[in-house]
Amino acid sequence: MAYLKTAGKAVISIGLLSYLVYISDPRKILQVFSNISTAKGIFFLIMAVLLGIVSILLMSIRWRIILNHYNNSFTLKRLFGFYLIGLFFNNFLPTSIGGDMVRIYKVVGESNDRTAGFASVIIERVLGIVATLFLAITSLYYVSHYFKTDRILYTSVSLLLIIISFFILITRQRPFEFLLRVFDKFTIFKIGEKINKLMEAIHILKEKRRIFIWMFVLSVLSQVAIVFMNYAVVIALDIKVDLIYLFLVVPITFLLTMLPSINGVGIRDGGFIFLLGKVGIPGAAAISLSFMNVILPMFISLWGGILFFVQKKKSKPVEVQIEKTHI
Repeated sequence: MAYLKTAGKAVISIGLLSYLVYISDPRKILQVFSNISTAKGIFFLIMAVLLGIVSILLMSIRWRIILNHYNNSFTLKRLFGFYLIGLFFNNFLPTSIGGDMVRIYKVVGESNDRTAGFASVIIERVLGIVATLFLAITSLYYVSHYFKTDRILYTSVSLLLIIISFFILITRQRPFEFLLRVFDKFTIFKIGEKINKLMEAIHILKEKRRIFIWMFVLSVLSQVAIVFMNYAVVIALDIKVDLIYLFLVVPITFLLTMLPSINGVGIRDGGFIFLLGKVGIPGAAAISLSFMNVILPMFISLWGGILFFVQKKKSKPVEVQIEKTHI
């Protein structure tokens, strides 16, 4: 059943992407990409890569702060490596959270603390969404005149308020105990049990609420770095779009990747074409920028792949040595 579901997502994603490429004209897309071959294009492409790395570094710092408050000490270098490995596996796993599962596995494997490993990554993911919504709402204030409806704004504000309310309730004793009793009733597939474990892990941090402020700030900064990465790509591709508008496009397209698809393929591209089309950007230019949001992380993640295989090779002699001692 799971394979059929994945296959269905793949068909939809590939079909939608193929259609978008067709209507955008492949020749025009290649023409946009040819702008990178100039000295200016290469310079700003390198800047985009560096900004992508800065974003990952900021997220690693955020992750380290969370783990430290669960009494799990990891070096920043180690967690940065885990992030790169997770990013690498995102290229092959069928969902955008596949890399998160790899990161959880790496932390649990070294700390033997399943609660901290699971909760730290989930909290990170949620705070990333909060920061994304915050940027989208802020930018909508300045670019709302491009849209005939306020539906995007209302939806973003509603989601942000729901997430913030959830965190506030969990850190309060009485609402927390009430939610535990509610989710205890969801016994199918142990859904309630898993949600309660997550809430308990977050509740542990109730006396350290300042940590949420720091994590939110780091989340916003990492998202800002991604927006500037896109702006560097825009300059490299010679696309005429304002930076302030990218503060709307990048967060919204990121949220779209969470819809049922294969790592956002097709869905993200459609988002770029729709939103950039509002400011007169041709489909070929929009989909080229969307492609670069896949190509650049994939390029950066190659270091994660190398790191993963190096670590794997280093671990083999240790495993053999342990087996010999048992003999």
